Amino acid sequence: MKNPKKIVEAREKLVEKNIDWKEVYTKKTKFLKDMYHDIVGPGSYFRFEGTSNEGISYFCILGPARIHDPKAKFFAGARRLPANYAAGGKDFDSLDEAANHARETWGVKTPKSLKPYNARHLYGISAKVDAWKKHHEEEKEDDKVTKEKNDKSK
Repeated sequence: MKNPKKIVEAREKLVEKNIDWKEVYTKKTKFLKDMYHDIVGPGSYFRFEGTSNEGISYFCILGPARIHDPKAKFFAGARRLPANYAAGGKDFDSLDEAANHARETWGVKTPKSLKPYNARHLYGISAKVDAWKKHHEEEKEDDKVTKEKNDKSK
């Protein structure tokens, strides 16, 4: 006698959990939002958090792909919180495509401030990220020296 086929139920998709996603940034992701705002433009990076009806929290990212090794793609990804790893997701040729994927897959509403950036807007992003980080590290050093001088003069 053959084994009866098991009926396997699919897990409920995040889009079906009616998560109320809110734009929320951590210290690290605020840094990324500021960086991409300066390099790509306003409305180019977003982070959302939301909690399902079961009380499980998630985060979602929309923005340029690969933070540590940037490339001319946009990314939409999500992960359960708390998270020790980056969000899992997909790369897209435009931020609109990434936002559509996030809406259809996780139920994240497209932000009104999202701009229609595409891969062309990310040309040479790796060098631009390096230059931006170097400039801001120098600014931090200048601010630190200025603060030390002000503290000594008091």
